Amino acid sequence: MASTLAILRQLCDGGFHSGQALGRHAGISRTAVWKIIHRLKKDFALEIHAVSGRGYRLAEPLELLDEPQIRAHLAAASAGQSNGIEIVTTVDSTNRYLRDRLSLPVSSGHVVLAEQQTAGRGRRGRRWISPFGANIYLSMLQVFETDASQLAGLSLAVAVAVNRALIKLDARGTGLKWPNDIHWQGRKLSGILLEMQGETSGAWNVIIGIGLNIGMKSEAAEDIEQDWTELNSILAQRVDRNKMVALLIAELETAMQQFRQQQLQAFLAEWRRHDVSLDKPVQLHLHDRIIDGIARGIDEQGALKLESEGMIKSYHAGDVSLRYQRDD
Repeated sequence: MASTLAILRQLCDGGFHSGQALGRHAGISRTAVWKIIHRLKKDFALEIHAVSGRGYRLAEPLELLDEPQIRAHLAAASAGQSNGIEIVTTVDSTNRYLRDRLSLPVSSGHVVLAEQQTAGRGRRGRRWISPFGANIYLSMLQVFETDASQLAGLSLAVAVAVNRALIKLDARGTGLKWPNDIHWQGRKLSGILLEMQGETSGAWNVIIGIGLNIGMKSEAAEDIEQDWTELNSILAQRVDRNKMVALLIAELETAMQQFRQQQLQAFLAEWRRHDVSLDKPVQLHLHDRIIDGIARGIDEQGALKLESEGMIKSYHAGDVSLRYQRDD
């Protein structure tokens, strides 16, 4: 893997590099370089051009995640440097990887990032498409010394934090879709998956998983079953992924401190201000039925208020999915 990454880092600038130069840089033969190029195409689905007399190049430049750059952005934002940050090349799921690390142990605030997930997951077991080097796949551990009942609405607070980071990057028009998605003009930009471990009256380990589309290509997203978008298109420019990661870490840490002090109350007004489903016709998909109604915002516990057949009832997230009535 070390030679593969060495070759990839040389190719990231998008320029041509001869097989000889790549081999010299990585300390391997030209034949070994050719095999690595084939592996990069096959395993990472990268488009690499090979031109006789010129060498190899990526179809477009690629920015790899880099811990020193992330920490530099955190320092510039005065966001501290206490987080442990791990960057892995390929993993089945950053949430699963971080969950397996809990026995080490790792401290609250520890972050895992991946260039690629082979089995990324969203809510309700859905697959999260995770092509190499295109987006952000981030998991953060937060430890709460509190009763589980005090964690109600935590996923909404996380969504608010992600939206804050996007606003700081000047992404205009993003909004929050209950229970914890980020949308832009009716298309999904980011999803969140929380996994909790603990005792009823003891400390709780909460793994916060975030997938954020940065430079998703349409060919990589053919299996996505809903409308989606990516940040490069929204901003009409290439987003610095390392800067975006730093913004996410900083906003998550701030939001989690707010949550520890005030729970969901600290986020209700902000959620309601950015609620993209408010007063719209929706369908609530439960495990055994579908309910048509009008979304009337969230209550003090973060439950969805749905008006149906002249009555308003509150529904908690759990195994529930909210869709617009125009959705299939």
